[in-house]
Amino acid sequence: MPIRELNDGDDLRLNEVFADATTPAGHMARSLFRPSSDSPLIRSVIAEVVPDVPVGAAAIAESPLHPYRAWVHVEVAAEEQGHGQGRELFEAVCAETRGTALEGLDLRARVQAGSAGEGFAQALGFTPLTTTRVIKVPAGALPPAGGGRAEDLEIVATGSVKLTKAFLAWYTAVNRDDAVGPLTIGQVNNAFLSEAAGAHGAALLNGAAGTAEAGGLSAFAVSYAREADETAGVLPSAGEPGAEAAAGDGTAVVDHVDEEPPTELILGSMFETRDDAADVTGEEFAAAVADAELLLARLSVDADVVIEVTSGMPVVSALADRLLEAGTATELYRYETLSGPPSDAN
Repeated sequence: MPIRELNDGDDLRLNEVFADATTPAGHMARSLFRPSSDSPLIRSVIAEVVPDVPVGAAAIAESPLHPYRAWVHVEVAAEEQGHGQGRELFEAVCAETRGTALEGLDLRARVQAGSAGEGFAQALGFTPLTTTRVIKVPAGALPPAGGGRAEDLEIVATGSVKLTKAFLAWYTAVNRDDAVGPLTIGQVNNAFLSEAAGAHGAALLNGAAGTAEAGGLSAFAVSYAREADETAGVLPSAGEPGAEAAAGDGTAVVDHVDEEPPTELILGSMFETRDDAADVTGEEFAAAVADAELLLARLSVDADVVIEVTSGMPVVSALADRLLEAGTATELYRYETLSGPPSDAN
């Protein structure tokens, strides 16, 4: 099968042969299909049965905030799947990384749970790394509670130093399975909390479950602006090419266009920065879940809210489980992030 470098305009040809993506994250994944470049560092190839008639493509891209792995995305037209083209594309794009900073890096792919893409990744030797759920909480579904704790709630600017330091500690902790590189306060602000990143507002909640390192801060939330006419949104919670998109990746997503689009939130618990965060039996863990629920309740009074929950977030995961079991929230999407061998091993 003829495979060549991907050129300008090939992304449009691919969109003509691929079926519509079934998730917003799938749309974002295709943004990696762009010509190879050194800034950002990306290598991409395309397969054609005849000139200008592509059947699939593959890309490997740097991951600036998580530099110890590179994103990989492979996609083949539905009618061509199952004939080995995907593996050929994968091997070809891996070969393109030789002599670059991508060579030797472990790979990372995010796929829709239970999809053909997950099976393909596993056939290539990829193994589970993290699970991501995107859940929606309807407006008013969580009546505010907390015994009049208005004094514990603080609305802050997204550029707040306290918020930025807390976000850095939290983000580093909940990504233990996919370690982040050394980050400065400025990098965190630019990637997650700036106007360019879409950050719209932020709230802090102090509580008994707060950490001393965070000055008693127990939970925080950051909201992200979204235009009403967008067909899909992805929270900039990774600051990567294509909004950290790969193999069906999406950080936090919304499902469709509503008259009143949901508020997209990053919800974090500072308890998740503790070494014993996985111990779900203690009173402090229960208090941390209650604080996260209180903050979510207060921010979802007047608007539907969409949050992302990963397996690296024990507190917010416990809250999500409770809301889903009670029927208070619905799961929109579930993704599996898988880790694979270095590109030069293929």
